[in-house]
Amino acid sequence: MNVSEPKIPTIGLDHVGFIIPDLANSHALFADLGFTLTARADHTRTNAQGQVVSAGSSQHSIMLNSGYIELMQITDPMAGHQLTPALNVRYGLHVLALATPDAGAWHAECLRRQLRVGPLLDWSRPVKTPECEGLARFCFFDTTWQAEDPSYICWVQHLTPELVRSPSLLAHPNQAQALLGVTYGGPLDGLQGWGRRLQTAGASPPDDGSGLGLWHLTDAGLTLNVDADIQTVRPMALTMSFDSLDPIVQRAQVLGLSCHSLQGTVTGCRIDLRQTCGIYLDALVSGSSA
Repeated sequence: MNVSEPKIPTIGLDHVGFIIPDLANSHALFADLGFTLTARADHTRTNAQGQVVSAGSSQHSIMLNSGYIELMQITDPMAGHQLTPALNVRYGLHVLALATPDAGAWHAECLRRQLRVGPLLDWSRPVKTPECEGLARFCFFDTTWQAEDPSYICWVQHLTPELVRSPSLLAHPNQAQALLGVTYGGPLDGLQGWGRRLQTAGASPPDDGSGLGLWHLTDAGLTLNVDADIQTVRPMALTMSFDSLDPIVQRAQVLGLSCHSLQGTVTGCRIDLRQTCGIYLDALVSGSSA
């Protein structure tokens, strides 16, 4: 009798993360755009001696019905935070955090695929909302990363999911609903290499076999587009859905941000956040697609 191989958890998009120079300024920008943000939280980690120590970073989150966005500042460059080298390369979107219901099983699968990954880590951050208060705990691990890479890939399992999506955190004045994906741009050879890494990480390639276009996760997509004007592969746009685009467009215009129709869509809008975040925000009406 054949013994079946253990079932490997499917991979989704847990969140994306920005490394930003000033957490207060970034909080103000996204609040002005109509997002509800979590209170500032300082990351802690459990070290090899079992002690809870500072992880060297602080953050705000924008929680959504699917996925979320993390704004993170490296507050102590000497604390050994994995993303500290990013400070010497660029600010902007760095973190591509993939969701798994079983970090241990996916860690074993990555090792089976001969992917160089770090150890399983236990981190936490405090959460306080009108509905609940506690310590949000999560287990994660990452893969080898250079600050020049398109993104820092890690895999996350939330151990206290009931703490991270309180109803008050999901109520956004701009009617934001979900994180739909990230678009990367760059030269063909660079995108092909990035696509191979995404596939090893758990993403499913485009159906046409080209390695370009839409890569699939369970609840989101990663789009790879050739852009001859870009020397290296970089995240170019963050795609989100909203019940209506009017609130965020109106707020963006008040802030003097450029807004224009999103090519290839009927109702989509592209908001230029490159000066502050290094990326476009592509806004779609919930239920539509690019």
